[in-house]
Amino acid sequence: MPVFTLEREGTFEAGRVGRPTVLVTRVGDAEGSRAAAAALACAAADPDRASLLVDFHEGRAPRPTLVASADARRLEERLAVHLPQAGVASRGQICRLTLPPDATGIEAARAARAATRESAAVLHLPPRLFQDALGDAGLGVSGGLLRADLERDLSLAALAVGDLRERELPAAVLKRPLGWVATRRALSGALPPESGGGLPARLRARLLDERGQALPLVLGAIFALVLTALALVAVAGAITGKGRVQRAADLAAISAARSMRDDLPRLLSPPALPNGLPNPLHLEKPSYLWRARRAAFGAARANGVAPARLRVSFPDRISFAPVRAKARVLADVVLGKGRARTEAAAVAEAAAPVSAGGMPAMASGGGYSGPLAYRQGEDMRPDVAAAFDRMAAAALQAGVSLAINSGFRSDAEQAALFAANPDPRWVAPPGQSLHRCATELDIGSPSAYGWLAANAGRFGFVQRYSWEAWHYGYTQGPPPCSEAGNAVGTGGGDGAASGAGGLPSFVPGRYREPLLRAAARWNVSAALLAAQLMAESNFNPYAASPAGAQGIAQFIPSTAAAYGLDDPFDPEAAIDAQAHLMSDLIRQLGSPTLALAGYNAGPAPVEACGCVPAYPETQAYVTRILALLGGAGSLALPTFEVRLVA
Repeated sequence: MPVFTLEREGTFEAGRVGRPTVLVTRVGDAEGSRAAAAALACAAADPDRASLLVDFHEGRAPRPTLVASADARRLEERLAVHLPQAGVASRGQICRLTLPPDATGIEAARAARAATRESAAVLHLPPRLFQDALGDAGLGVSGGLLRADLERDLSLAALAVGDLRERELPAAVLKRPLGWVATRRALSGALPPESGGGLPARLRARLLDERGQALPLVLGAIFALVLTALALVAVAGAITGKGRVQRAADLAAISAARSMRDDLPRLLSPPALPNGLPNPLHLEKPSYLWRARRAAFGAARANGVAPARLRVSFPDRISFAPVRAKARVLADVVLGKGRARTEAAAVAEAAAPVSAGGMPAMASGGGYSGPLAYRQGEDMRPDVAAAFDRMAAAALQAGVSLAINSGFRSDAEQAALFAANPDPRWVAPPGQSLHRCATELDIGSPSAYGWLAANAGRFGFVQRYSWEAWHYGYTQGPPPCSEAGNAVGTGGGDGAASGAGGLPSFVPGRYREPLLRAAARWNVSAALLAAQLMAESNFNPYAASPAGAQGIAQFIPSTAAAYGLDDPFDPEAAIDAQAHLMSDLIRQLGSPTLALAGYNAGPAPVEACGCVPAYPETQAYVTRILALLGGAGSLALPTFEVRLVA
C-alpha cells in the first residue's frame, strides 16, 4: 500500500513501508479506547524500535518520563522539529504525539507518519474523524481496532467493521476494556512488547502482522456475532438510513430557522438611522434568506450531506418577514452491498413562545402612568426613547455602543430592589426613586462612561449623581412624575421612532393621522396597530383574503358588524375599529401579545390556554408583528423559539 515519506518539511512523496498504521476508536459510549490504543502501541514496538502513538484530544499532552527508550527519544526529537506546535513526549517504548481533534490534526498526523515511516503507528481518534483518517492515503492505514460494547452497540460496530472490510483492511473489536493495572501501564508506555500489551493474541496478530493487509477479515470469537449484525443492518438499513437522513434534514431546517430568528431584528430594523445615515445593522430580505440558506448547508455538511443533495426553500417567502424554512435531503443509503434512494424533509420555524405574555403598553404601579416605549427590552417614556435613539446613533458614529441596563421601575419593583440592598446611598427607597418616573436610564458599558459624560447633555440627558457614572435622567421634556409627563406620547401609543409622530418609519403618510387618532381614542399603542396593519394587508385598503377577511385591517363581516364597521374597505373607519377591537382584546386577554393571537385566531383558544395557541398561522402572525415592533424599537423583542413543525 502506498504511503508518504517526508522529502522536506510540508512536502510528501509516495513510498512503501511495511510497518503498520492502525486506527483505534470507540463505538457509541464505550470506554477504554485510549488505553486500548496505548496497549496496541506497546505491542507494536520492538525491543530496539519504538512505536508512535498519535492521540487526538483537547487535553494537555503527557509529560516525558525518565524511563524511555533511546529510539522513543529519537522519535520525540524528530517530531519536535517537524511539528513544533504539537505536544510530543517519549514514554517507555512509545513516542506519544497529541494533536487537535479536527482536520488540522489529520494533516499533522500525515506529516508525523511521513517523518516516522520506519516505526509502527497507532492513531487514537474520536468517532467523527474515523472516516476522514480511513480515507486519507497519506496515513497509509493498515487496519482498525474498535472498542465496542456489543450488547449495546452491535449494529454500530458492524457498520464500522463493514467500512474496513470494504477497503480489504483487517479489523478487530475489543469487547471489554483493559483492567485498571494494564490501563495504567499502557498509558505510561511501561508494557513490554513481549507482553502483547495485554490484548488478545489474535487481535494483535491481525492488526500488527505486516502481511495482514492481504488477509481476510478475522474477528475471532465475535466473527459470527458481527456478521449477524451486518445482516441485520442490511435488512433494517432502509429504516436506520432513513433515520439518519431525516436527522440531517431536521438539523438543516432548524439551522436555517435559527439564523432567521437571530437576523429578524436586523431584517426589520429601519434602513436609516434617525440622523438619516444608513443603518449598518439593517438586512435586506435577499441577504436575510441567503444567510439562512447558508446556515442550512453548513449543518448539512457537518452531518455528511453533500450540497448537491440538499434543497432549501422558504414556504412564507412572499411575506415581509419570512420565519419558516424547509429542508429536503435526497440520499443513497447503503444496504449491504447495494444502495437505495431515500428522501426526507423537515420544516422549522422561528416563533414567539406559546406562553409569551408580552410587555405592558402602559405604565402602572406608582409614579409615571403614561404609555411606555421599549428600547433593548427596557421601558421608558416615549420622549426619552426618542432622545436615546438620537444619542445612541451619535455614539455609534463615534464607535461607542450604548447598552440600557435599567429603565422604568414601579414602586413594587423598587421595593424588592431596596429590600435586597437596603442602603439609601445606593438604592432609593420605594416612592423616592426617579426610575418610577420613566425618565431615568442606567446606561453602560463602563467603556461608554467617558463618552456619556462628555456628550449626554447634547441630547437632554444629565448625570444625576456624581457617584453613579451610569445613571442619566432626561431633563428636556416635562418634569418627572407630572401630569404633563404622563401625557407625553398619548397620541402615539408607545411613541416609537424619533420624528415619526410616535409611529415607525414604515407607515405610509396617509395613515399616520388615522392611526394616531385611533390609538389616542382607544388607548392602544399606535406602533402596535401599525405593525398589525403591515402584517394583515401591507397597508392595502382593498385587500381581501380567501377566508373572507376584508380591507386594510382584514375584518371578517361578522366582526366588522359587531364593531359598527359598515365598510371594511374604508381605511380610516377600519383603523378605528381595529384599535377598538385590540383595546378590548388587551383588556380581556391581558397583554398585547395575546391580543394579537386573539385577533388572528379568535379569543376563545387564547383564553383557553392563556397562550399563543399552537396554530402555525397564528404563531407566524404574532412572531412577525413582535419582530417588526422590536426592529422599530417600539417593543421589547422576545426570545423567539425555533422548533420543527413538519
